[in-house]
Amino acid sequence: MSRTIAIMGVCAPERRTYAERTALALTRPLHLLRHSDLRVAHALPLPRPRADDENVVVDLGTDVDLIHAIAARGGPEAEAICVVDARHMIGDLLDDARLVASARAGDPRGDVGARARQGALALELATRIVWVNWEQVPTSALAVQMALASHLNPRAVVRLSRDPLSDLASGGTHQGEILERAGWVHALNEEHDPYMRDNRVMTLRYDQVRPFHPGRLSAALDRLDGGAAGRLVRSAGFCRLATRLGILARWEHVGSSMWLEPIGADDGRMGLGQEIAFTGLDLSAPRLAHILDGAALTDAEFAAGPSSWASFDDPLPAWPAVPSSIPDATD
Repeated sequence: MSRTIAIMGVCAPERRTYAERTALALTRPLHLLRHSDLRVAHALPLPRPRADDENVVVDLGTDVDLIHAIAARGGPEAEAICVVDARHMIGDLLDDARLVASARAGDPRGDVGARARQGALALELATRIVWVNWEQVPTSALAVQMALASHLNPRAVVRLSRDPLSDLASGGTHQGEILERAGWVHALNEEHDPYMRDNRVMTLRYDQVRPFHPGRLSAALDRLDGGAAGRLVRSAGFCRLATRLGILARWEHVGSSMWLEPIGADDGRMGLGQEIAFTGLDLSAPRLAHILDGAALTDAEFAAGPSSWASFDDPLPAWPAVPSSIPDATD
C-alpha cells in the first residue's frame, strides 16, 4: 500500500536525522517542506506516491503549518510521525521561546511560547510518536514522557525508536480525522482513554456554566502557572468572558503561554460557559476546580446581569471584530 510519511517535530537535528534514515531505509528520496513553500500557496499538499513509488518521505520544517501541510496532502492518508528527543521533551513543552525569533508582527510563529505550541501540536496530530536518544534518560522519566504523549494523543502508536522500519511496522491504524486525534478533544467528548499511563500524568475536564470574570481569570492563570494545582502542561477547549458577551472563544495553553482567541459571535447556542481539558503532572483536581471556579461570576455578579458585567476590569488582550456565527434567517 502506498503512503506519504510525514516526519515532524520541533527538535530539528533529531527530526532531520530521523527523516534521512527513514528515506534511506525505504530507498526513497527525501522531500523537504518548509514554511516558505507554504507561503506560495496557503496549503501545498504533501508529495503523493506514484504507482511506481510506494512511499514518499517528507521532512516537515520546524515552523511549517502542520495542520494544513498534512490535511492538504491529497491521496492516501499520510503517516504522521512525531520525533521526540527524550532528553528534553517536557522542557520543550514548557518552553516560552518563539518559534521564529524574527517573525513580523501578527505572525503567530513569533508569539511567546509558539515553539511549545508547535511541539504540542505535532504530538496531537501524529499517528506515531517515536523517541530518540531515549537510552540517555532514566526509565521512570521515559514512562512519564510516554504517558504524557499518550494523554495528548490517546490513539497514537508510541514507541522507543530503534530504527524507522521497525517503527513503521509497529501496529496501529489511522484513527479518526486529523483534528480529532488530540487528547483534549477526546476529553471533551468524554472518551479520553490514553494507551500509556503513569501515576504522575493526568487529564482533567473542567466545566462551568457561568462566564469568567476576566480580571479574576488573569489572576487565576498566574496562580496556575505558579503550580498551585500541579504542573500544567497543556490545556485546550472553549470559554466565555463576561465582558465579551455573546462570543465563544478558543482556550489554548502550553507551558506558561496562553491564547484566548474568538471563534464567533452567537446567541449561546454554541455552548454556555467553559469546557476545557487540562493535562499535566501531579495535578490536583479539587485545587484546579477551586481556582477556576473563583474566576467565574459569583451569584451576585451573575444576578446583576450583562449591563453590570460590562464595567468589570478586563486586562486580557483585546480581540479583533468578531463576525456573527448565526446563520441568516434568509439563507
